[in-house]
Amino acid sequence: MDVRQVLRGYVGSPSYKADEVWIAGRSYAARALDSNQLDLLVEDLESIAAQQSNPFIANMIARNSPRIFDLVRVVNQETKQGYQGAAARGNALTLNPLRMGDVSITHGWQVNITATGAATWVGSSGSEVTMTVSSLPVIGHIYLGFIDAVEVPKVSTAQLVKNGDTWPEEVMAFDWRQGFGTNNTPTHELRQPWIIPPSEKYYIPVRYDRVGDDHLTPIAFTVKRATDIIAALA
Repeated sequence: MDVRQVLRGYVGSPSYKADEVWIAGRSYAARALDSNQLDLLVEDLESIAAQQSNPFIANMIARNSPRIFDLVRVVNQETKQGYQGAAARGNALTLNPLRMGDVSITHGWQVNITATGAATWVGSSGSEVTMTVSSLPVIGHIYLGFIDAVEVPKVSTAQLVKNGDTWPEEVMAFDWRQGFGTNNTPTHELRQPWIIPPSEKYYIPVRYDRVGDDHLTPIAFTVKRATDIIAALA
């Protein structure tokens, strides 16, 4: 599946509006990207998708590229500096796969489950992930799905709680896969992407039905200003 073709079809469709995005039944103001900025976003998504040895994940990124594009435009409504990708500076936007630091996880994605039942996975009801940076609403997250790179995943369901609104659980039918290999790593695509625009907050509880090591990892992206992520590594 080709990112450029999917996005071209979306922009040319009747459902596309340059200044408006609908997310979970709610309208959000959006600011369009110019053609050069859109090309940069396409190139970034193509590059990320091309790095995936698992074709299901590459196709997942391409299939959901219109919703990633929607989130970029909603964040751009706040920053108004467009999308510049790897060359971004200042308030211009860039996009990266979501990492542990984006959701304040310090123990890593891999955890040892000692008891079954419900548990918080990202954030909690008392410590939610907020889409603000230095009190400014200039960040967004989008979850496309999850991968759990262990022989027997321990998670059975995951759930989004967004702005206090609890969404239905997503059942991860990992046991349905044919085997465990390059193309059969336990992977779950959400029925609809979880999109968290600027100013909003969320947390994700999960349900474990087995004990042992688990490695639930999001297939997700964060959209940020360059100024919020530019720092020397050493």
